[in-house]
Amino acid sequence: MKLLKLYEVAELLSVCKSQVYNLVKQGYLPKPIKIGKRGSAWLQSDIDSWFKSKIEQRDEEVNHG
Repeated sequence: MKLLKLYEVAELLSVCKSQVYNLVKQGYLPKPIKIGKRGSAWLQSDIDSWFKSKIEQRDEEVNHG
């Protein structure tokens, strides 16, 4: 199990760090898990699943578009 820090998720999505939290707040991205009093991180598997769902959504739109 691998954890991704905020900057890593931001880099994967090509957005700034504050935008990652905005996307979480909007329900667009999965919520991070707490790893201490002030730290949080995302499970790599959660982000991978999120990407996979976005790819499937795109493919569905292309096939039925």
